[in-house]
Amino acid sequence: MIYLCACEEPELGTYYFETDQDGVALRQIVIEEDGSRVTSHRKHELYHFMLAEHPIDLSDPSYERIPKARFEELWSEVLLATMEEWRQIKQALPIGQKVAGSIEAFFPQGTLVDLFEHRAVGLADTAFLKQHSPREWMYPGYKLTASVKGYDEINQWVLLDQTRMLDGERRVVER
Repeated sequence: MIYLCACEEPELGTYYFETDQDGVALRQIVIEEDGSRVTSHRKHELYHFMLAEHPIDLSDPSYERIPKARFEELWSEVLLATMEEWRQIKQALPIGQKVAGSIEAFFPQGTLVDLFEHRAVGLADTAFLKQHSPREWMYPGYKLTASVKGYDEINQWVLLDQTRMLDGERRVVER
């Protein structure tokens, strides 16, 4: 993995990335000027799920390589702030539990799913969903069911298995 820091504009905050060897971002932290943090592992009310959409040019001089320990220190601070909520989510969603949700976003790790009854983020296998669902259902808002197969402690995501799209049903978002 490669760890980067970028501070391109003073009013945009400082960006930290974990990428693979091709520059594909896997985790991202933004520390805004006021000290607040936006991370890729949780949905933000303004920025949704924030993760670089295109590979980062690793030769771009505006990105400075940083030690893994620095990135992990910042990431751990974020996880600690939500540790009690994460503990409650795992208690409410034991392995084997059936869940319902809707597609939120597509990340390199898989499809992020809003498990709305539990205020949790699930992770489904995108390749499996694509293979077993019509293409037109592979968009944010489409509903699915699944079983809990485990937990991603690094991102505080619920790992999903046995996913099944619900016949093109979409979640209605009230505004």
